[in-house]
Amino acid sequence: MRAEMDDARDAIPDTFTVEIERLTYGPDALAHHGRCVVFVPFAAPGDRAAVVTRERRRGYVRADVHELLDAGPRRTGPFCDVFGRCGGCQWQHVDTEAQREAKRAVVAEQLARLGGLRDVAVDPVRTAGPDRAYRGRITLAVAGRRVGYHRARSHDVIEIDTCPIALPPVAGAIRAVAEWVSGDAPAMTAIELVSGPHGVVLICDLATAPTEGARAAAEAWCGAAPEVQGLVLRVGPQRLVVGDAIVHVPLESDLHLEVPADVFSQVNPAMNPVLVATVLELAGLGAGATVIDLYAGAGNFALPLARRGAVVLAIEASKLAVDAGRANAARVGVPNVRFVRGDVAAALADAPRGHLDLVVLDPPRRGAAPAIAPITRHRPARVVYVSCDPATLARDARALVTAGYRLGRVQPLDLFPQTYHVETVAAFELT
Repeated sequence: MRAEMDDARDAIPDTFTVEIERLTYGPDALAHHGRCVVFVPFAAPGDRAAVVTRERRRGYVRADVHELLDAGPRRTGPFCDVFGRCGGCQWQHVDTEAQREAKRAVVAEQLARLGGLRDVAVDPVRTAGPDRAYRGRITLAVAGRRVGYHRARSHDVIEIDTCPIALPPVAGAIRAVAEWVSGDAPAMTAIELVSGPHGVVLICDLATAPTEGARAAAEAWCGAAPEVQGLVLRVGPQRLVVGDAIVHVPLESDLHLEVPADVFSQVNPAMNPVLVATVLELAGLGAGATVIDLYAGAGNFALPLARRGAVVLAIEASKLAVDAGRANAARVGVPNVRFVRGDVAAALADAPRGHLDLVVLDPPRRGAAPAIAPITRHRPARVVYVSCDPATLARDARALVTAGYRLGRVQPLDLFPQTYHVETVAAFELT
């Protein structure tokens, strides 16, 4: 079979015509040429296109659109001038409903192919807010004195002065930031813009520690820039705050977190309350329930759970996030949550044993493989897993099922319109 696939790949001409079948998890759409799989970026389902072979790999080829012969019914016009060159968005050329259908299919496909879970019903994608001008965080690459996004499949920087998927205050600050970087700003490798209650907070990753002169200049620029609320200047573990670096993260209609801008929070503030509500719904717990929240951050889920009477142990590796979580718990008057700083797997292994109703986990993109065995040793009645990567979710879901859990509800959420990324909340029950 492998030899046949290689023969099919080698038989692909340099230029050929394909019918695009579907979007995939990643920047490419999928087609076939004979028995060979063809991946094509910036193509839409139903497109017929002449493509040019770019790369031949074992079992598949990658190709680029040379000419769009017939546009598919789900194709739409992109709304960004640098779409197709910038690597940030991959799906602006596909209508929003088709994006969401594709994300639901991707979650199901990854659970089946990588997790071996083929009979899972994946719910329709939940959404709220706009599908553009939604990002409360963007990260710009810095190349010398130039600022922008990385070019697709490249480390080259495309200079920009706005971004149509960013919240207006964030998009509106890009020009001022670019002018600062092109002038007397300290040398940086990247700069993140985060929407705050009184402007934008900049998280600046510096190439070297700032001199006193550079620090004074940054303070002067921050004070003179009306768009900017504050700066965080970082070099490795060193962190210098200029101005006000606190941002608000909405959790529920009457609850928000107040956290330093460089503590992790979701990029889509309109969708974060939907995410929180989904976790609470799948948790299904009342007062007195015992909960461990892993990769807890500053309490995105721990505080709403504790407000409902659950007794929550929140475990998080970041000292900055733990300090913020404790401060927020005190601010909103929630005494039944305890924040512990430490490696998640190690801290969970050391946690006291006893009846445990729920484990919530929201790991980074690489997933939670080191934490799965410690979780299953505690035998929680339910696990609610929040994932930003369907592939690592599928891998970890397989491990949980092998350990005696049944995968129930799977709820995707569209936190990242115009891209292939999808957030998923999955609930597991102990059998």
